[in-house]
Amino acid sequence: MIPNQSVTWWGKKSNKATYGILNIETTFNMFVSFACRKVLSDVRINHFEKMFHKSQFLPTIKNFGVLLPLIFLLSGCLAAPVKPSSARVDQIHTVLVVPVESPPLEVIPDLIEARFPVYRQYQYQEMPYYAFLDKKIYKSPGGVLIAGLVSEDDSVPVADLHQSSASTENIASLEPVASLQDNWTPTFSLAHEAASQLNRGNFKTILSKDYYRLPIASGDRNANLGNWRDAIRQWYSQDSSSIDYRQPGLENIDAVLEVGIESYRIFDVQTSLQVLVKLIDPLTRQVIARTHAKTISVEDSPQTLLNHEAEDLKQLVARMGMQLLAQNFADIGLPLKVSDLRTQPVQASADNLIP
Repeated sequence: MIPNQSVTWWGKKSNKATYGILNIETTFNMFVSFACRKVLSDVRINHFEKMFHKSQFLPTIKNFGVLLPLIFLLSGCLAAPVKPSSARVDQIHTVLVVPVESPPLEVIPDLIEARFPVYRQYQYQEMPYYAFLDKKIYKSPGGVLIAGLVSEDDSVPVADLHQSSASTENIASLEPVASLQDNWTPTFSLAHEAASQLNRGNFKTILSKDYYRLPIASGDRNANLGNWRDAIRQWYSQDSSSIDYRQPGLENIDAVLEVGIESYRIFDVQTSLQVLVKLIDPLTRQVIARTHAKTISVEDSPQTLLNHEAEDLKQLVARMGMQLLAQNFADIGLPLKVSDLRTQPVQASADNLIP
């Protein structure tokens, strides 16, 4: 049985604080878990295939407006949470925190219309977008990777994603965080925040200098967000870790905390984020705990959030992530002090990095 989960709604008020919490009842969670795959299939067949596969029109707010709430609710089709016993939690004193590779940001409506207003014109809205645009992962100022439409004469640089060799592309691995230093990766910031919260809870934490690289084939490591979500859900659903954390220097680790996100998107002025965590026994590789939490924030437009090196977006994701991590820790039996979450910056001490 899947326990109650909560969706936090953020409002753009003077203090930008949360102004309400929508609790999803257990029975509804059970129904969604049972029916979501069928409903997703029906949505794909009855709506998405009509919208894209037959007509392939340029996506607009009009296309997506009625679908966002449904998409957000159905994003809960994840493996059932696992909660450890209190006795097992009491055995954990030192935690290695590992970020999981993040998917690209999704923006609706596509930012191509902001960069090239001509694509808002009727004739382009009625034409198949693939006739004059390509869907790519590109980098916005500030290093944010975005999956979206790009024209031949576009000003945004297409991201040069690191590709694995053919022999290892379908195998999860640990890669140096430094290899992605030119890109902003939200789970890296969330891993810092998770370590900070655990430290305040009197756990000793070690922030890994490696990240969990998702096993995505080179040909699928593209702007098709479905490929990323499939890989993330596969990682989350595993009851045994594919990574061997029994490495030199980590002999005293009691548990490994992997921090990932299922998706994050901006829809008009709504930003949504879902954070997933897994707690793993480094000796047996068995999953001790896993849970997820999601939130929606009503803030600013994509253009505003992505201006000035995307600082507003980064700060927003940090604020949302603080609350979601606190919820995740409470769900798995690690109730930590969160009274000062909004005022304490996300930092990582050099002493907490593994060599």
